[in-house]
Amino acid sequence: MAKDMAGVRSNTVVKYIVAVLVLVLTSCEEPAVEIEDHSEPLYFETIGRGHTGVGRDTLEVVVRDADSWARVSASVRPLAPFESVDFSQAMVALIALPTESGGYTIEVETVESLDGLITVSYLVNEPGTDCITPTALALPFQAVFFKREEGEVRFVRRTVAYSCEL
Repeated sequence: MAKDMAGVRSNTVVKYIVAVLVLVLTSCEEPAVEIEDHSEPLYFETIGRGHTGVGRDTLEVVVRDADSWARVSASVRPLAPFESVDFSQAMVALIALPTESGGYTIEVETVESLDGLITVSYLVNEPGTDCITPTALALPFQAVFFKREEGEVRFVRRTVAYSCEL
């Protein structure tokens, strides 16, 4: 009988050790690695927006001088006149997206600078399937100005459908 009890005890000890190991191994998680963002957010301000123009191509442009701005801005028709820009201190990003129906808007979300790369992130709000929109060519656009910086410019687009349900 003592032999049987020793076997039961050793079997219980083994089960206990296995349970502890399973608990320890399943609760171990690798620490989260945080990626530091060293980009510098740039203040930006809208200088114009609208829904019409003469362009039929997507525009994602940055303009650094008044002559270029005069040419580029002529391709869109803002709801109100564009605000003036001091190109010695600032530059302008213009995003325009041709669509085949109304209801779309462009919204610049962030402008950031990192190691000579300027990133302009924007949102395209598109009408959901429950929306009734006019079927007509449109050119939703937004123009923003921000601090003048040298370097390459990259545009990042994000699209979100909105609902018109009441």
